[in-house]
Amino acid sequence: MSRQLEDEAAAKRLFNQRLFVIGSMRLIDSMNVTMIMPYGLELMSMLLNQDKGSAEVGTAFAWFIGLYSLCEIVFSPLWGMAADNIGRRPVLLIGIAGTAIAPILLGLGQSLPLVFAFRALGGFFCGNQAILRTYLGEIADKNNEARAFSILVLCFVVGMMAGPFLGGLAFPARWAPQVFEGTLFAQHPVLLPNLLFGASTAIVCIIGFLWLEETLPSKQVDHVDLESEDSDASGVTRCCYSMTVLQAILAFCGLAGAVEAQNTLVVLLWQYPHSQGGFGFSPQQVSVVQVSGGLGPIVCHLTFLQKLVRKLGFLKVLGLGFLINSCSYSLYPVYALFADPANYGLWRYVILGLAEFVGMSGTFLLFSSVFVFMNRASEGLNRATVNGWANSSRALSRAISPLVATQLLQTFSALPLGGYVPFYIITACLGIFFALAW
Repeated sequence: MSRQLEDEAAAKRLFNQRLFVIGSMRLIDSMNVTMIMPYGLELMSMLLNQDKGSAEVGTAFAWFIGLYSLCEIVFSPLWGMAADNIGRRPVLLIGIAGTAIAPILLGLGQSLPLVFAFRALGGFFCGNQAILRTYLGEIADKNNEARAFSILVLCFVVGMMAGPFLGGLAFPARWAPQVFEGTLFAQHPVLLPNLLFGASTAIVCIIGFLWLEETLPSKQVDHVDLESEDSDASGVTRCCYSMTVLQAILAFCGLAGAVEAQNTLVVLLWQYPHSQGGFGFSPQQVSVVQVSGGLGPIVCHLTFLQKLVRKLGFLKVLGLGFLINSCSYSLYPVYALFADPANYGLWRYVILGLAEFVGMSGTFLLFSSVFVFMNRASEGLNRATVNGWANSSRALSRAISPLVATQLLQTFSALPLGGYVPFYIITACLGIFFALAW
């Protein structure tokens, strides 16, 4: 009995160690996506030498966000196939190493083509998101999958909070001129957050190299169908995924696109001048509100998520998350009543911070459920390849959604409170996706 307890304790320590590495990598990937949010519009305005509220700057900002996802569309399936061929560990380490380098190069770029090129390079090393879910699905079981995947989503959401916090350090010569004026960081105003991010990513890469173990069985490494077809237990090759897998991918795709569109809308509205229907926030103020919102998923994970899953099941948790997310963003016309900085000052941050807190809690419930559905649907298949295609579909949705959100905002902004109509359209689209995937 003592030996058995020791083995169980050792297995638990190993699982937690792997979970720590996987969670750290997911945190880094999430930060990489969201770090540009506070400074992206300002950077596009500077490089184009136009006002932040101009249509050209808004479109360039949408492309700047979407370019990363466009690269994911192409390369995610290839990284998934590589992980099913050479193993999970080398693909994860290559991806995290490239993720450390690309943002630093972006921070040094001083022209629009260079900045876009280095953002695309970051998108090339995008395979980790799919492989991380694959890796976790192979080390988790039905007893700990709720905890494991909720931690993965939690790291994703914390990254969405930490990324904007880092991004808020851009243009340091403005908020700390006595320290940064006349330095390299004044010449390259977005280098500081990207350099700090690159250093953090390098540390995670080293930890991964030391602690991460391979989970792909050697027989799969020795022989994998390079055409990414999957075989069932009888050895019959199937060229198409089951309806369950396709429904899980569709739900994932719709959710990712809707959340990206929501994030694009709020960042634009927060930074548009009050005279143009916005809140007039600076990059630093944007990061403060986004950090406040990121606290919601942390509270949700630490308090009631696992109890909620045991009581309701993942499907009902998905529905609850949709309801909370939709209500939070549907109330933006009410939040707009407090947009005037002269009259409401600090109250603007309190109201928007609470709105993000609630909305991100709903998003956390949504992603936690969808990740588990994806893991269960891919059992018995080449998981990395399935997750690679899922990530590619998600990336397509995320690449399109900022452009759609920006276009909707420009189309309806001439109407009274028209800038908030896109929130309702996005919520309706997400509901349609879930209805089709049900």
